[in-house]
Amino acid sequence: MSDHILTGQIPEALQQPLSLLPSILSDAMVERLLRCVHYEPVIGIMGKSGAGKSSLCNTLFSPPPASVDAVRGCTRRVQRYQVHRGPHILHIADFPGIAETPEPDRQYRRLYRAWAQKLDLIVWALKADERAWKDDLRCYRELLGEGVAPERFLFVLTQADKMEPCREWDNASHQPSPRQTENLRAKTELAGTLFAVVHPVIAVSAAENYHLELWAEALIKALPVSSSSAVFHHLNPELQTEYVQETARERFVHATGDIFDEAVAAIQTSGRLVRQLQRLRLRFLAVIRAVWHLLF
Repeated sequence: MSDHILTGQIPEALQQPLSLLPSILSDAMVERLLRCVHYEPVIGIMGKSGAGKSSLCNTLFSPPPASVDAVRGCTRRVQRYQVHRGPHILHIADFPGIAETPEPDRQYRRLYRAWAQKLDLIVWALKADERAWKDDLRCYRELLGEGVAPERFLFVLTQADKMEPCREWDNASHQPSPRQTENLRAKTELAGTLFAVVHPVIAVSAAENYHLELWAEALIKALPVSSSSAVFHHLNPELQTEYVQETARERFVHATGDIFDEAVAAIQTSGRLVRQLQRLRLRFLAVIRAVWHLLF
């Protein structure tokens, strides 16, 4: 693809500051920037059978991509979904639930290991009212043993409305009772300790729309910088809060700054040109921040 065609895919407001750069730097910037803009993230949803993985997936993204069976776990293999918004695509891999029966469980754990390195982020669903997470821990530790970095996992407590004493859930305000709140706090702390998490553990309820905005914030922060903006635009509109939007935008600006710095480092420059490029960097990033919504 020619440089002219590539530059034509950039908003007009960005073309002017790009034109002030040396051509070799401008070309490298455009190519890397477009690669970042059109990147297709892949999010995996893992956890125990019945933990509400598919329901969580449906609540997060629009339109709802996953099938849900209220009686039995309906995911028997990796369900691959694509969420489209214009030319942008988000891939979701909804994994079968572990801890059903021994033979399928061994197969599912092998499946988790085979996929783990392909995922931008692994969302691990833990049932809030579950008493034992030994199967989750065993599978998680196997993945760590395979070299999957802990920061690529985001743990979430699902079905918070079922936390005991579940009859105390406030149906009018869709909030837990004081005793439930205390139990949820203790359970999130336990999960954080047992799994030695990097990112905060949030207790949510898809059915009650409880803490979903807070969890969307955690999701955007946990994603690789290159994925945050793409995932933001696939979120359910109700979860696209001002804070989540600002977080995604600033992470993209930061990623663009890194692209600029790497491109500059790849060319030999004099001290005078370096100072000029630094001034152009500030201007370029200011424009990126202003036209971010046009890129995704």
